Amino acid sequence: MRNKHKARKYGMIWLVVLTIQLGALQAKDKTETVSNSAVSSNEKVTPQKRIQFEQDKAKAHMQELEERMFRLSRLIQEAQPEDAARLLLGLRKAREQLILDRMGEASRMLDDLKLNQASQEQKEILVLLEELKKLLLTADIGLELKLEQLRKLIDSRETLNKLIKKEELQLSHTLEQQQKTQKTDSEKFKALETSERRNQKSAENLQQQLREYGAASKGICNSLSGAGKCMGGACKKLGESKPKPASQEQKKAIEQLSHADQEAQKLEEQLRKEVESLVRQRVMDQLQDMIVQQKQIREVTTKLQDRVAQKQKQALAAVRRLSNSEEKIIGLCSESIELCELTRFSLVLPVALGAIREQMEFVSEGLEQGQADQEIIADQQQIEKDLQALLDAMQEASRPVSKNGGGQCKGCQGNRNKLLAEVKMLRWMQQSVHQRTENLDRQIADKKITGDSLKDRIELLTVRQKEIDTVTGRLHSMTCPHCLGGE
Repeated sequence: MRNKHKARKYGMIWLVVLTIQLGALQAKDKTETVSNSAVSSNEKVTPQKRIQFEQDKAKAHMQELEERMFRLSRLIQEAQPEDAARLLLGLRKAREQLILDRMGEASRMLDDLKLNQASQEQKEILVLLEELKKLLLTADIGLELKLEQLRKLIDSRETLNKLIKKEELQLSHTLEQQQKTQKTDSEKFKALETSERRNQKSAENLQQQLREYGAASKGICNSLSGAGKCMGGACKKLGESKPKPASQEQKKAIEQLSHADQEAQKLEEQLRKEVESLVRQRVMDQLQDMIVQQKQIREVTTKLQDRVAQKQKQALAAVRRLSNSEEKIIGLCSESIELCELTRFSLVLPVALGAIREQMEFVSEGLEQGQADQEIIADQQQIEKDLQALLDAMQEASRPVSKNGGGQCKGCQGNRNKLLAEVKMLRWMQQSVHQRTENLDRQIADKKITGDSLKDRIELLTVRQKEIDTVTGRLHSMTCPHCLGGE
């Protein structure tokens, strides 16, 4: 008991230490990024060597951080299983994103005097470090683990479907050899055997990956195991130049792989249902954060408007710095889109957020160019209104079905509130495209926009309209006939 208490105590201390170390890493990389453009060429110490030395130190700290995360996860495994899982997930993320390798690459760029490329690489590393820090500090590690499982399962299903296609191709080649009446071509059978062996190895690797889901993936793993055995049997028959029995084994393997995919699809849907309400709430929180941050940017832009019109340098610099704040909102918007697409709890929302992100990018570009006129302020206000419209629809979709059946479709027993929210978001999207079309029409009439800029705007509106048409069709195909009939 004392050991568990000790592990818990040290676990909490080290989590704080790791977060501080990660923050220091971010600060170090940020300093180096700034230094790339700030150092003078007539300094005694070679500037890139000094920066490269700091970059190498950051890499060493990152390596130490990874080792500490691993050691700490082992230490607190029993006393704090959630924090141990958090650390292992953070370690896996860091290694999958090759943060350590990218730090080394930045150092090599500095050595080769590729300062602009090194600066860009450092900026991207900072984004990855921020994501890692957020993961270590997140309150709901259970949700993060589920989302990570869902991402890996989706990747596994993609690999599985590719394997099915490869095995089907193997079967077609084997059948071709079976139909031939001339002398057996041993070389072709050897090649088929080698390909079959690769497929068998892929099935075994997939089975190993999916074991981490425990009892939930037992059926999938059994099917993959059966497929692997059939492929092994096909390998043996191909090695003996016997295409007919080999093709029979391949057919069985395809059946087993298809069954594994069906089971994996069920598990995928199960995971989505488990996280839907939590993800929905997180996206609503992110929408609220985006509204607050966008409002703050708009208020500052409004205050600077007159001074920018007078071309005051400090005001122009302040407006350009607002572009970085706008980029943070864009990052938050992209995260919400990724969550929507991953969990598929809404068809319309990711497309709608994509349209708003597009407007954010226009605003960010304008701020970066020092623009602080009424036009960009109006764009910022419109973004706020659009985000609020989506948030309102999301809140309506989150309303539970009442005890007397209000909000529930009597046909499919589904939540009609969710469908109505989707329709409201669709209507908002169509209104937004219509408004932007009218604005563009006025600009053309007033000869305020021509050439490439006009062409780009028309293309964007065309893309958005096609997206609305596509999503409307998909929503219609998935909707129960009774849902909007009030029955």
